[in-house]
Amino acid sequence: MDALGKSLASQMGVPLVTVVRHLGHLLLMLAIFAPSMGRKLVTTRRPGLQIARGLVLGTFTLVHFSALSYLPIAETTAIIFISPFFIMLLAGPLLGERVTWVRWAGAVGGFLGMLLIMRPGHNLPVIGLSFALATMFCNIAFQLLTRKLAMTEDMNTSVFLTSAVALLVSCAMLPWQDAWGGWPQTLSSWQLLQFALLGLAGLLSQLTLMRAYYWSSASFVAPLLFLFLLWAVAGGWLFFGQLPDLLALTGMLVILFSGVGAMWVDNRKIASNRTDSVNLVTSSTPAANTRQTP
Repeated sequence: MDALGKSLASQMGVPLVTVVRHLGHLLLMLAIFAPSMGRKLVTTRRPGLQIARGLVLGTFTLVHFSALSYLPIAETTAIIFISPFFIMLLAGPLLGERVTWVRWAGAVGGFLGMLLIMRPGHNLPVIGLSFALATMFCNIAFQLLTRKLAMTEDMNTSVFLTSAVALLVSCAMLPWQDAWGGWPQTLSSWQLLQFALLGLAGLLSQLTLMRAYYWSSASFVAPLLFLFLLWAVAGGWLFFGQLPDLLALTGMLVILFSGVGAMWVDNRKIASNRTDSVNLVTSSTPAANTRQTP
């Protein structure tokens, strides 16, 4: 989706790209889920959170594609992926999840990695960095809202309603299309195919993200997202011939290993504690079939 968004945003204004992204997403959902779900597709017990998530997604898409129009995919992704550290930390006070010192250490490592990427002299445009930072904050809010809704709401309903609100946000930005990159003179068959694939990729990303949060905690899912950094570097090189310099690549590796390392150490501690608890219960409970000898 990032590669498609970057390609299209370099050829036309970002608002139109985001409109097509969310519109294609909605049309696919109507075709796939509306026949079986009917009104359930738009029935929610938490309309306020659904609207808030849609507003965040609409803003996220606008600033994210804008960042990609100025920055390489790898650098943009690395800056945005500082957000999982904040999610791990905020999961404690906001979602009631346990936040350990390991996650704090990972957050510090991730921040240091971001400084290597955004260092003076890297020649990344300030406007692109500003859009990337705005995307990071939107991503934090979006992930936390996703976790909240995944606890009680139907996954398909959340994805549909969120995208509907995001589409309205994108449509509201169309009057600024000229200032935000301009209107395309014509659309080639290749651009139309890119638009279609963009909507499909957006739908799949939303469905899989909601399912991930349904099965796991926010603090567990967030570190896994760091693996996307590897795909961002590969995508920037394969599609645009862009590779980060040595210091930027070092910063990305610091972010990657800080996130994945924090997850790995924390999960080992949790597994060890569970094993100790099971052993304690087992050793303190007499076997039911043990025969007492006089």
